[in-house]
Amino acid sequence: MKSLSTVLFIMCLSFHSMYGQCEVEAGANGNICPEDLQTTAQLHGEVVSGDMVKFEWTSTVYEPYLDRYYFASDFLSDTTVLEPVIMDYYGKTIKFFLTGTTSSNEICTDSVELNFSRWTTTLLQKITGKAPSDTVELWVASESCWPHVQYEWSPNYMISDTTVRNPLVWNDTTVFYNLVITDTLGCSITDPLFSVYVNPTATSEINDGQLLSVFPNPTTGILNIKTEHSIEDCQLFDLNGKLIRTTRESHLDMSEENEGTYILRINLGDEKFTYRKVIKVKQ
Repeated sequence: MKSLSTVLFIMCLSFHSMYGQCEVEAGANGNICPEDLQTTAQLHGEVVSGDMVKFEWTSTVYEPYLDRYYFASDFLSDTTVLEPVIMDYYGKTIKFFLTGTTSSNEICTDSVELNFSRWTTTLLQKITGKAPSDTVELWVASESCWPHVQYEWSPNYMISDTTVRNPLVWNDTTVFYNLVITDTLGCSITDPLFSVYVNPTATSEINDGQLLSVFPNPTTGILNIKTEHSIEDCQLFDLNGKLIRTTRESHLDMSEENEGTYILRINLGDEKFTYRKVIKVKQ
């Protein structure tokens, strides 16, 4: 008789655990990097106990610059499933609430807080020219909404410090410096390549106010160079520093080049040079 009572008691406890209690978990707090959003960043809700018949994710974020409120439906692929995909986000940190409802209308809630690493990159072209004996300062084009904690410049060639934001370089030959930046969330991004071209004699660069334009850019074939100066020559390099072609005309035919990014060096005479990043796309 005792054993039967014990079995019934255990069955009652199990039934109550499965169907009587309402408990959900919204998952662990964490950080979301840009590459996570490009793959499968998800919320990971879970039913701990209870016969759930309904789920709902909620969240409210105020964006002061736009004077607008955003909600879970603006961020998630589906607010009524346990593991929705995160489609978008606004702000640095978002708190999501998961609410579960049982068949007896019992309601339980849990929350999860996610930090998002958002990066912005300026359109300033990281290209400069110098004489072999000159020293120039490198700069950063990408910024995270979180503080930076690490800089990794490469190659380690004639550079003052590969771990600081703005190192000095005195390279005696053309070098393409690469930079990886990491923020406090542990998220990293590769900054646009910094091209430091070395000319055999002292040079000066013209500024954009002197009306030089390169178009169309990106291009599928013919690249036009328009300037109020006369053009001595134009040299097209790949990102490894290899000279691809040279022209003395005000246009350059790139129809036979592979898709990708190139550097155009424009010699305007009187030791005046300027550089432009050019992108070749498929026709």
